[in-house]
Amino acid sequence: MDSEAQILLDDTRAFCERDGRDQRLVNMLAQCRAIDLTESSLVIAAPSRFAVAYLDKQRAVIEPYLEEIAFAQLALEVRPPEQEGGAAPRVQAGPSTPAPTPAPTPAPAPAPQTASAAQRAENSAPAPSAPAAAPNTPAPQAPAASAEPAPAAAAGSAVRNAVSPADFARLMAQMNGAAAPNTAAAGNEAAGSAPAEPAAEPAAAVGINSKFTFTNFILGSENKLAYQSAIRFTALAEEGAGARALFIYGHSGLGKTHLLLAIKNELAKCRPDLRVKYANSQAYIDDYMRDLADLKNDSGKGVLREYHDADVLIIDDIQNILGKQSTIEQFFQLVDEFIRKGKGIAIASDRAPKELAMDERLTSRFNSGMLCLVSEPGYETKLAILKHYYENMIKAKDISQYANVDPDLLQALQMDSGTLTEDQLSFMAEISGNNIRELESFCERCANDAREKELAGKELTNEDIQSIANQYFDTAAKVIRVGTVQTVVEEFYQVPHKEMIGRKRTSNIATARHMAIYLTYELCSMSLNAIGAAFGGRDHSTVLSSVKVIERRLEGDPSVREECQHLRTKIQLRS
Repeated sequence: MDSEAQILLDDTRAFCERDGRDQRLVNMLAQCRAIDLTESSLVIAAPSRFAVAYLDKQRAVIEPYLEEIAFAQLALEVRPPEQEGGAAPRVQAGPSTPAPTPAPTPAPAPAPQTASAAQRAENSAPAPSAPAAAPNTPAPQAPAASAEPAPAAAAGSAVRNAVSPADFARLMAQMNGAAAPNTAAAGNEAAGSAPAEPAAEPAAAVGINSKFTFTNFILGSENKLAYQSAIRFTALAEEGAGARALFIYGHSGLGKTHLLLAIKNELAKCRPDLRVKYANSQAYIDDYMRDLADLKNDSGKGVLREYHDADVLIIDDIQNILGKQSTIEQFFQLVDEFIRKGKGIAIASDRAPKELAMDERLTSRFNSGMLCLVSEPGYETKLAILKHYYENMIKAKDISQYANVDPDLLQALQMDSGTLTEDQLSFMAEISGNNIRELESFCERCANDAREKELAGKELTNEDIQSIANQYFDTAAKVIRVGTVQTVVEEFYQVPHKEMIGRKRTSNIATARHMAIYLTYELCSMSLNAIGAAFGGRDHSTVLSSVKVIERRLEGDPSVREECQHLRTKIQLRS
């Protein structure tokens, strides 16, 4: 049976053919072979170096199909053709002897097409689609040599690593944050049988290095409650305690899916025995329709049995489920069962439960659980996101993950991005929009353009950054005036302008004034003294005091965060 990676590749080719894409692309994909599927990428082997270059240029076409099919953001990694000839064994992600002795096997095995390391880390067992391996074949990243059966080697498998075993072991150790192993000792250990216990540790590290982890989530005042609640939910699930329902809501692209996948990855690493079912709305609907068809065909399966049998259920974008009448009742029953039995259920939506026209019983149960708003990031959070992405995903590229890439291509890869200064990143945070996915792509584009400028002996200017931002964000370069902020806040709190800038300190006026000063401080390019002058001649210390008042309320009160985000959106729309 085809591996999940190969199925994903075949489906991508079929989607390209369905949408009338260039026939060269369809033909090229048909000649490729899927090698591996991780949490963040699909790895394929191209038939020639020309195909590698061509498919690299087609990433913008292929990767949206990968996301559509897999319901997760996946990068395409295209590797050059394997070396011809040689019955050389496949080198695993760990030190090995230069010439391992093939292990005997009862029958010849087909060309290897193993499940990904990420899948093995999640399931703590080889994937069902993987071919039978020799009994003494160690797990991925085991510190002992891994030898494929002799008949399989004769069938044409080739060495995939372009570096020596010792160098590859050193690179993998660096990637995992460990010191490089003693290659001599590793070679001696490889000569004997490898113990099974040490092999499990590197396999678990795959989840740690996944993009969607709690460690990689950028924390800000806008998402702090959701982040802390997701960690608490995960901890309760790990301990086997009754976890309250977690409901995260907010606009698209603000990190809801990241938190849900972080829960899934953390549980896969720490509690592989738990049955965790993750699905987005489209996957849920597809599973429901498939199971419904099975019932009609007398297959004996229950509708959504895989969901009901899970210990922890994670569903993303439920607003799309509730918009389809045929699935609503089944969804209500599923959620109600998990809440009644005290099993963990985490859900994300673009709206709060009360706005989703849900059954009143479920709405009240979600409201009594962990209900968390993820707001659009402000300047400080956007700057932190840009810095993290630039330093960890662009600037500090991990060479070990490209161990199989041709050295010439690897050298080009290391030279494909330029330098972004602190001032440039700050300017990018000021003029960018709030969608985090777009923010990361914007950062990548600026780094690439910086490289082009450097090659021409120039440097990236603010005008260049502004031009790129205009292609990404509707809110880019909007000039927000203090008068606009005051008008929106005055209308919302029903406070006259003369009282907003006056000296009265009644509760409703003080709240409106604090909020207006805070939003002016956040959205307008004004000094503290200028802000104070616009609010009736107050000094800079009064302005800072108002800012701190709102910041404390934002940390402790979800309703204030929602109110602030609503006002921020209205101000941006009017500017």
